[in-house]
Amino acid sequence: MPQAPEQSPDPVVHVTQQPRFVSQPDGRVRAYYPGEDWYVVGIDQADAVGKLASEVDHRMQDPDYVADHFAMTQRHLAGERTPGFEAHEISRAEYERRGAATGERLRDATAPERRTGE
Repeated sequence: MPQAPEQSPDPVVHVTQQPRFVSQPDGRVRAYYPGEDWYVVGIDQADAVGKLASEVDHRMQDPDYVADHFAMTQRHLAGERTPGFEAHEISRAEYERRGAATGERLRDATAPERRTGE
């Protein structure tokens, strides 16, 4: 995972990519992120989601991929548009609020009563 930005009053660039899923004739599911030149194929959508997450984690360790992703982000900040890929600046306070909310959602999703349906 990328490191959290250093503390500063400057805005933070927030990127959102919405995965796309395409059913294949053989029943498998192809998954990709818009604007990327790679994809994964799973036996179903859940398998494709897992493979997509693993591939992103792997690619984020490659400095060339990170540089390409940064360049794509900069192009989108300058006005380029790709459906499913959004980049915009948010305030430091908004960044911190989103981080806290994500943590709360993760804690809620992994709480024992949530996992067992109790």
